[in-house]
Amino acid sequence: MMLALGLSITVTWILVFVSVFAYTAHSQSSIEDHALKAIAVKLLTSIPGGEGGVGQSLHLHDDVRSDAERLLFQLWQGRDRLVGRTPDAPDTPLRPDFIEGFIDTRIAGETWRVFSVSDRDGTVHAQVARPRSVLDEHLRKEVVFGLTLFTVLLALTGLFMWGAVRRSLKPIVTIASEVRDRRKFDLTPLPVSGLPREVEPLVESFNQLLKQLDQSVQAERRFIGDAAHELRTPLSALYGQAEVALRASTTAEKDAALGKLLAVAERSTRLSEQLLDLARLQAGTRAPKRQRYDLDEIVVHIASEFDLPAQKANRTLQLVTEPCTIDCDVDEIGILLRNLVDNALRYTAPGGHIRIACGRMTDSSPTERVFLEVSDDGPGVPPEQQAAIFDRFHRVPGNGVRGSGIGLSLVAEIARLHDASIETGDGIGSPGFRVRIVFPTAPTASPQTNA
Repeated sequence: MMLALGLSITVTWILVFVSVFAYTAHSQSSIEDHALKAIAVKLLTSIPGGEGGVGQSLHLHDDVRSDAERLLFQLWQGRDRLVGRTPDAPDTPLRPDFIEGFIDTRIAGETWRVFSVSDRDGTVHAQVARPRSVLDEHLRKEVVFGLTLFTVLLALTGLFMWGAVRRSLKPIVTIASEVRDRRKFDLTPLPVSGLPREVEPLVESFNQLLKQLDQSVQAERRFIGDAAHELRTPLSALYGQAEVALRASTTAEKDAALGKLLAVAERSTRLSEQLLDLARLQAGTRAPKRQRYDLDEIVVHIASEFDLPAQKANRTLQLVTEPCTIDCDVDEIGILLRNLVDNALRYTAPGGHIRIACGRMTDSSPTERVFLEVSDDGPGVPPEQQAAIFDRFHRVPGNGVRGSGIGLSLVAEIARLHDASIETGDGIGSPGFRVRIVFPTAPTASPQTNA
């Protein structure tokens, strides 16, 4: 930054100096030309007897003599009669064409600036010349003075800006040093006080990022701890049932132990799948795969997967759907619905009923919405417990059902990713339980019911 600032100052200084030099050269040349013209006019008017009278000798007024240092003068009557000149002036016209105005010419191997002027009748001509070296010397002095002044100003400006930038960057340097010296996973916010106003939004945004990262790290730590705790139980059960099977003395005892071992393995597999799904969703690394899907077709497809498990568990599945579409990740919606149905199967008694429904909301909301709902006629969830069941590893106490406590947290996470809301309440009959996912928008469609 300092290098870029220094380069910009230097380039600006060069451009300014070149501009000032050009202006000074032009101004100085104009001043010298004006002075030369004034001397020529004085010379013409200093002739005794007025502009029309010319004697044999050249008598200059005192003020003209004072300006005559290093100048050549000539007075001509007509174009062929030299009536007066300075000793160093040649006897030929300084400007042979006698045209009034300025011209550069070579005299005795040196360049001279010549001005020629005539009287009103055009019979008397005054010509004055000054060495171009004199003009260049004046210009050189002006340039040296300007260069010296600009150099001093540049140095002072550079020192001032260097100090100002250094003072303004000091808080940033301090923050950079603090970040560099931090230990791993130290995500405390950076201090904002004392920073330049232009930098405050950047540091505040960085602090917000640190806060989100800290929340993610803390959630990951809790997840790892909870997952390790949850996996310890089924692993211990697997080990125990395997020992029982090895010690079994009869085929019946061995088959019973192996059956329990298989059940524990199934629960462990389910727990592992849910943990992986939850970790993948919360990591936020998957690219969104949102498309428009028919929700009723998704419901029919997922429900068919549970026909056989429901029959084995002596539960009845009911479908109540109407055509409706949502923008969603179809894989995530599948995970959501599977966990809702699996949860209902676990908590519903044998002979119970589970209803899966979807359709358009018919409330007074100004925007059309679509719902996906799973309800049952099981024991229900106390109102004070309904919010907590969506927390990871939370289980409703006293119901005697063995579950991982992850399924509904997956439901909540997927609903959040789809900007959907969750409603809970009584299910089929009383008390029962119902979970409804409400998606934000949907097109109009004609209702259809499948049972």
